[in-house]
Amino acid sequence: MALTLSLGLSSLGASALGGGAAPVTPAPVPSAPISTAPISTAPVSTAPISTGPVTRPTLVGYAEMKADTFAQGPASGAWNGGLRGEARFSGQPVQGFSGVQRDPQGQGFVFLSDNGFGAKNNSADYLLRLYRVALTPGTPAAQAGRVQVGSFIGLRDPDRKVPWQIVNEASPERLLTGADFDVEGFAFAPDGTLWVGDEFGPFLLHFSADGRLLEAPISTPNLAGLPTLRGQAPIVIGHRGSSGTRPEHTLEAYRVAIEAGADFIEPDLVVTKDGVLVARHEPVIAVVDKDGKVLEATADVAARPEFGDRLTTKTLDGVTVRGYFVEDFTLAELKTLRAVERLPALRGKAYDGQFEIPTLSEVIALVRDMEAKTGRKVGIYPETKHPVYMNEVAKFNTSQLLIDTLVKEKFTDPARVFIQSFEVGNLKDLKQNIMPGAGVNLPLVQLVSSPDEAPYDWTAAGDKRKYDALTTDAALREIATYASGVGPYKRWIIDAEGRTTDFVARAHAAGLLVHPWTFRNEATYLLPGYRNDPEAEMRQAFQAGVDGLFTDFPATGAKVAGQYAAPEVRSPQHPAFAQGVSSAVANLPGSGGFEGFTIAPGGKVAYGLLEKAVAGDPAGQLRLMRYDLGTRQWTLAGRYALEQGGEAIGDLTPVSDSQLLVIERDGGQGQTARLKRLYLIDLGAKNADGTFKKTLVADLMALADPRGLAPSTRNGVFSFPYVTIENVLVLSPDTLLVVNDNNYPATGGRGADVKDQTEFLWIKLPTALKLAPGVARN
Repeated sequence: MALTLSLGLSSLGASALGGGAAPVTPAPVPSAPISTAPISTAPVSTAPISTGPVTRPTLVGYAEMKADTFAQGPASGAWNGGLRGEARFSGQPVQGFSGVQRDPQGQGFVFLSDNGFGAKNNSADYLLRLYRVALTPGTPAAQAGRVQVGSFIGLRDPDRKVPWQIVNEASPERLLTGADFDVEGFAFAPDGTLWVGDEFGPFLLHFSADGRLLEAPISTPNLAGLPTLRGQAPIVIGHRGSSGTRPEHTLEAYRVAIEAGADFIEPDLVVTKDGVLVARHEPVIAVVDKDGKVLEATADVAARPEFGDRLTTKTLDGVTVRGYFVEDFTLAELKTLRAVERLPALRGKAYDGQFEIPTLSEVIALVRDMEAKTGRKVGIYPETKHPVYMNEVAKFNTSQLLIDTLVKEKFTDPARVFIQSFEVGNLKDLKQNIMPGAGVNLPLVQLVSSPDEAPYDWTAAGDKRKYDALTTDAALREIATYASGVGPYKRWIIDAEGRTTDFVARAHAAGLLVHPWTFRNEATYLLPGYRNDPEAEMRQAFQAGVDGLFTDFPATGAKVAGQYAAPEVRSPQHPAFAQGVSSAVANLPGSGGFEGFTIAPGGKVAYGLLEKAVAGDPAGQLRLMRYDLGTRQWTLAGRYALEQGGEAIGDLTPVSDSQLLVIERDGGQGQTARLKRLYLIDLGAKNADGTFKKTLVADLMALADPRGLAPSTRNGVFSFPYVTIENVLVLSPDTLLVVNDNNYPATGGRGADVKDQTEFLWIKLPTALKLAPGVARN
């Protein structure tokens, strides 16, 4: 059917401007008059359309609104990629409808237009508005559908409730624009006020009936509940410092790790000839072959002829090693050496020769100095290296030396120290004897290497077991009698095929923290499935529930962990990032906020459905947030799982206090569109994985249209192939109104060169919905 479009010019207060108008010089944004008068003319239809029974979702009414439909100014469309040029439109497009409700002042509808011209930096002259619209569906009896655009409600902040700078900061009315918020859903509360869901924050926005912001934007808390042992935020441990960017176990590596956001830094501890604990990964600081070639080194000792007599051969945990050993040097001698990169072929030599070998006391002093400078309390995570070897060869009990040093340095806060070891006996000795003797009680961590290796104290005692003996349920319970956590090789958490195991769950069942090692950014250390993305590996570990992880690149670890630990859900468009208010990282993809927002029929509870998954949540699962309008408290109602091929949701509307309709869609349009559907969810019905059970209500790509109401219908089938379909409203128990967002001035829904128009669908369902009173007012 053809479209008859009527604009209520008296309500608009200005003539409607058609497309094709010559560009005009952009004008300052004025305090536009705010019209709230209801539409007083034109036929209105919200009642069910009289038809016979249907056997499948069927188009029973249709209308169109031209893409080039404008309301009174100011001119718009002047911004492109953040740069201002000539305005493309001499008014404000009536476009991009992203939410619909009945008009509480009349018999028509109110539509919310979204944030403008496709992006935040393109939309500074697009004013956020709600338009009153009267609709008459096109039917065989009524012929052409009719769309009458009436007055608008302009959203504004004259009382300066927004605590950050907005586009129209200095103007009296402070009209809100698409560069300020991305409004995507709304509802009227019983008290007549207006609630709007935003994607940029995501925020809830509370307005008076005439569009005045009543309070500061309401942030969205991160209420997912982390799968860690106690729901606590996971920690990031700088493995040997920031050893991926600086030579390991140097003060510089530790400093960079702290600056990068590490919660703990890890000094591996060995002992000098004169009994001082220093940070080196192994007692051997340069390994040399029989021809004198250095095979691996962390210090430049092999190039120091004055120490040539220290080259020796020793047995280290049953392995013959030729090289230079820390226990053969005094601290004063070690201080003359300089650190070198252990993996020069991978990480280069740019920092060779610049840094000393630090003592444990110097590491603690650095931590305190960084705390004074940054205000961050960072912990240390020392490892006692090769305890049996140190006792037998170096003649020192490094566990005792460690506790003595921590006590001397007054660094014994159990919240800032973990002590780890690959051996078992020394941890038990620490727990039962050494720490009680010193009057301290610090958390211990049992390290677990690969299944082909074994704790050396077991091997030295003739015990043939390997590390897999420490991974059984019984063994984990035994570890919990002397340790607070377990530090497994990461393949115990994620196997060689990239599959998550049950190790974390079993360790947590024993009451143990889980801190796996080692996560690195270089492709050589990543499984193929991660496609050279180290963040993907870390995300999988955090999703498995690890309580922290060791990484050579703590900046990467802190970024990913921050997404999980953030107190709020934030998209990259959150104003905190653009205006320097916060250094937190985004944990929600761009434009992933409240695409769906509604108030339940009882009028006491609002629901906001995020468009995309929050970091840490299973892929394709979207949070449905519940907001109590009385107590102003958030809770997590549950998660909505997208279908295979689904990429986002488009809108949310209530059927009853416990049932909601959801638009789900893919990212395709035109010939590439595949999935555009309506699902019914019941808040009390969930699948085994905790997601809502879904019932398909209508496939919007295959609606019956036996009478050919829509011009695009072919062979009795109507398809709705727009990239975004963002409006659904229940009109009666068996009739829904569905409308697209045309992303003005986008093309592609009905043809590559055709501007997307706004299409209004009246859809009759074969099975009536069980509506709560007041959901549909006929």
